[in-house]
Amino acid sequence: MLRYYIVFAVFLFLGFSRLSANEAERVVILANSNVPESMEVARYYASSRSIPKENIVTLPMPEAETVSVRDYVDTIYNPLLAKLNNNGWVKGVRSRSADPVGRRRMSVALHSISYLVTTLGVPLRIANDPTLLEPGIASEASILEVNCGSVDSELSVLAVPGKLPMTALVENPFFKKKGQAVYNTEGHMRVCRLDGPSVVAVKRLIDRSLQAERQGLQGRAYFDLGGPHKQGDEWFKQAAELAMAADFDTEIESERRLMDYRDRLDAPAIYMGWYRHKASGPWAEKQWAVPPGALGFHLHSFSATTVRSARSGWVGPLVSQGYCMTIGNVYEPYLEFTHRPHLLLEHLLAGGTFGEAAAYAYPVASWMGIAVGDPLFRPFAKSLDDQLATDAVAGAFSPYLYLREINRLIRQEGRSAALIYARECFLKAPSLPLAYRLGDLYEEGEQVEKALEVLKFVRFLDHYPKEKRILLKKMADLLFHMGHSQTAFLVYTKLLEEDGVPKPLRILLLTEGSKIAEEAGEPTVSARWASKAMQLKQPPAEKDAAV
Repeated sequence: MLRYYIVFAVFLFLGFSRLSANEAERVVILANSNVPESMEVARYYASSRSIPKENIVTLPMPEAETVSVRDYVDTIYNPLLAKLNNNGWVKGVRSRSADPVGRRRMSVALHSISYLVTTLGVPLRIANDPTLLEPGIASEASILEVNCGSVDSELSVLAVPGKLPMTALVENPFFKKKGQAVYNTEGHMRVCRLDGPSVVAVKRLIDRSLQAERQGLQGRAYFDLGGPHKQGDEWFKQAAELAMAADFDTEIESERRLMDYRDRLDAPAIYMGWYRHKASGPWAEKQWAVPPGALGFHLHSFSATTVRSARSGWVGPLVSQGYCMTIGNVYEPYLEFTHRPHLLLEHLLAGGTFGEAAAYAYPVASWMGIAVGDPLFRPFAKSLDDQLATDAVAGAFSPYLYLREINRLIRQEGRSAALIYARECFLKAPSLPLAYRLGDLYEEGEQVEKALEVLKFVRFLDHYPKEKRILLKKMADLLFHMGHSQTAFLVYTKLLEEDGVPKPLRILLLTEGSKIAEEAGEPTVSARWASKAMQLKQPPAEKDAAV
């Protein structure tokens, strides 16, 4: 034991010199030397964040996303811990003998790593091996008697000293803890992943995170409730309340269906939902206008069984579409052992990094979860006031900054002040989101003529972007509600003439548009639209059985 205390004393006296360095200098990046793309991402991230090149640790690992317990231990765990120990990132004493699965753990250890970052090409998950379950690890719940899990979550306990079974899970000491030391909590590490369907997608994630950090996150917030468990819905409700308290323009879907093309989804700076097997509808689109730095979190048990596909699960499609922060599970985690969406958003809104927030929101370690994104990214480093005072208001998503300020004015000073501000912004920089918000404010104040004047802005559009189709429909519906059926009919007509209108949205437009066409004096069109809607609603005809 005396030897252990000497190690600690040396570390405390000499090793803490690294802790005075900035957080980026304490990031360790893990790359697979067998995968050139992994090396490319590691170097790109290090350069982008001014992380020293010597902080890149390379190991020859399997190229597959799923590895066996043996391969994990032999090609990742043991060689990584040895390198970190030899390079001074982890200080302590390694066990002379291996544990039942072959790991040479630390008997005593402290580390000075702010974040461990795994990169594209580093294996994602560990397959279960019942033959390697440690003896004497009987669990009250048989569902926990597994040694499968995410590589990242297993690496988070890499430097935890003493006997630590690989079977089941352990408590995460970062969970719900504020102000924790960034370098060490009982030997646990915070681990994030820079991964996705392609090198291009991962590099874009890095670039757009930096862009959003400079200008601040801009856009709307969307929450899709209606999952199978009350507890999960409560988490998402709390997350929605946080977004609204931060004055984000917020949409909440509470029916038991996935948000789709029938729902507004323009500028999704924050998207949180559950519980659908894989991305579909707008999230499966190759191109969708997602703001830089956006957070996408769809809670599902198998949302990250692969991250290298833009079509499977949720994590890969979200990264492919341009989201910069996302959470996933590589195997069934069970609801109580997943990341908490409201805690994740709470910590981000408080100015924390993505790496801090992901650790803060996760109750367990050595389990199934992963966090994909730049751990150093602070999406709310800039306040709304700072954003409005800088050139951030000159970008494509700047109208959504104005919407946040309008919401804040309503909350703090009342609708009159918000209306004045909204009109000033619209006259200065006309846009669809502002036109709809201003028109809605006028309509609520029974200033119908002024509302009509603003909403007629839609007549001057030649093309209706797919991300804004529902916004345009809402503007048309508001026009119709105020008695201006002709302009509403024009908008519906243009929407239906657009190429590639998805079937659910086409049915909705035809069904509701037929009523508007009737009021606009177009009975023939009304009948045609109603008939077409009925045809589309019919199930596909079954093919005749083979004789």
